Parts: sequence; structure tokens; C-alpha cells
Amino acid sequence: MKDTLTHLHLICEDWKRELSFYKDEMTILKNRLLEVAYKNTGKEVLISVEHFENKFRIIGIHIDEMLHDVKAKNKSLLDEAAEKPNYISVKMKETDENLEELMHSTRTDFTATKKEFYTFLSKVL
Repeated sequence: MKDTLTHLHLICEDWKRELSFYKDEMTILKNRLLEVAYKNTGKEVLISVEHFENKFRIIGIHIDEMLHDVKAKNKSLLDEAAEKPNYISVKMKETDENLEELMHSTRTDFTATKKEFYTFLSKVL
């Protein structure tokens, strides 16, 4: 599907804000996990703590990679808009379906992990 440079730029800006929000949330979740680790020394709890540490690390890496990709996409859109200022409102650019799918999977994974973590917290606190 074709879209305008302006619209694609706005989508990238939304994604950047969303990914930054996830990064902020990850900091909060990691701090909460540290609290649980300090208060609970049981083997089962520590196994779950390690699981979430690993999961948070993987999600954090993925978010950083996605932020890099979105910023690169946005820069290419801005460069193209600068080259063709008369065409920024013309539907001439294909949407990046791969990046859209990656954002969707990031959103889904983050939400599922957060829900799983809150379920874990409700059991140990």
C-alpha cells in the first residue's frame, strides 16, 4: 500500500515514542524485580527472578534495535522529503510492512511479558 512521506514520518514518530515508553517501563520493571530478589531468597522465586532478568534483557536489546531501525527509516523519509518537497503529500511511498510487523510483535511481547511479570508479583508479594 502506498502512503505519503508525511504520514510515514508521523508513524515513525509515534513508534519512537512508543519504544521510548517501553524503555522507561522496562526500567521500572527491572527495579521492581530487584526488590523481589532482595526480599525473597527462595529457590523457586530466584529461578523466576533469573527468568525475568533474561527476558527483560532480551526485550531491552530488541527495543534498542527497533529504535535504531525506526530512526533510520525516519531519517531516510526526511532525506527523501528534503529532496522532493513537492511530493511529501503524494501517496508515492510503499509502507514498510516488515517494520510494522516487528512493531506489532514488540508490542505483543512486551505486553505479554508485563502481564506475566505482574502475575508473578501477585504470587510473591
